[in-house]
Amino acid sequence: MSDGTGDDRSGPGPRGAEPGSLDLDRLAALEEETGDRDLVADVVRTFVDEAPARLDLIASAVRSGDAEAVASTAHALGSPAAMLGAVEVRALTRALQQAAAEGRAQDYARLQGEIERATATVVALMRRYVDAATGG
Repeated sequence: MSDGTGDDRSGPGPRGAEPGSLDLDRLAALEEETGDRDLVADVVRTFVDEAPARLDLIASAVRSGDAEAVASTAHALGSPAAMLGAVEVRALTRALQQAAAEGRAQDYARLQGEIERATATVVALMRRYVDAATGG
């Protein structure tokens, strides 16, 4: 299994994937597309830095029960998560968006908790990626 640094690209699932957490192949593809590993590391670092605020916005929306705010804040976390290979975070934010669209407010708190746990896991893996990418 990968150690999350990008140095070991073996294991189950897509080459270099942390099952349910972080798809290192997605980050490698971004590095190849941009030709700039430092740029990708900066984008990942920005996601890591902004994740707590985005989670707070989701929590606030869930507390309010406002379906539009729930969907919007879930999308605001899920979209960059998808771009960066945070597959579980993306799947959970989509599930929260779907719950909001279907008026299933009873599912909001459970999904919020799952999003928070998955985000904590992926943020830790992303920090390891950034450290490996920048020699930190």
